[in-house]
Amino acid sequence: MASKFAISCFLLLLASTLFITIQGAQPYQQLHQPKSSSINLGWVSAVLSHKRYLAMALTLETVLEPLIRTQFINHSTTLTLFCPQDQAFFNSKYPQPPPLTLLKYHIVPFKIDPHTMEASFHHGSKVETLLPGHPLIVTSLPGTGASYPSLNQVKVTDWVLFNNGRLIVHGVENFFDPEYDVVIAKEVPSRGFSDF
Repeated sequence: MASKFAISCFLLLLASTLFITIQGAQPYQQLHQPKSSSINLGWVSAVLSHKRYLAMALTLETVLEPLIRTQFINHSTTLTLFCPQDQAFFNSKYPQPPPLTLLKYHIVPFKIDPHTMEASFHHGSKVETLLPGHPLIVTSLPGTGASYPSLNQVKVTDWVLFNNGRLIVHGVENFFDPEYDVVIAKEVPSRGFSDF
C-alpha cells in the first residue's frame, strides 16, 4: 500500500515537473523561433544587432516598435524596412534618435526583395513609403550592371537581413533623404524621365 502511494506521488511529481518545463519552454520557443504569422520585434532587433546594425536595432525597439505593431494590427500586409548602417547614424544631418517622419520614409507597405524589385520596377519608378507624399525613387536595379541596386541613390548593401513573411529587412548604406523625390520631380523635364 505504501509503495502504491509512493509511486502515485512520484508520478504526480513527475507530471507536474513536465508540465512546468513545457510551459516554461514555450516563451523561449516563441522568442527564438518566430512563426511567419507573428512579429517578434525583439527577435528582429537581436538579428539586426548580430548583423552589426546596432543603432537601427535600438531604434527599432525604442522608436519604431509602436508604428510597426500598429501597421500589423490595422492591416494584413507585408512591410519592408530599410535599415541604415551604423555609420549613417553618426554622419546624419538628423538628430538622434532620428525623427519618426524620417523612419517612416524607410518603411514600404509591401514586399520588396531583389526578385520583386527586378520584376516590378524600372529605373525612375516610385515606391510608396509610410511617409505620405514621399515615395522612394528607384535609381538602379539589380542585374543592370550596377554593383548594388539603389533607391534615392542610396545603395541597398545587404538584402534580406530578416524575413519572416510579414516583415522583410534590408540594409542600406545611408538614410534616405525625404527631399530627394522633390528635387528629382523638379529636374524631370531636363532629365527626360517620362515615368514620373
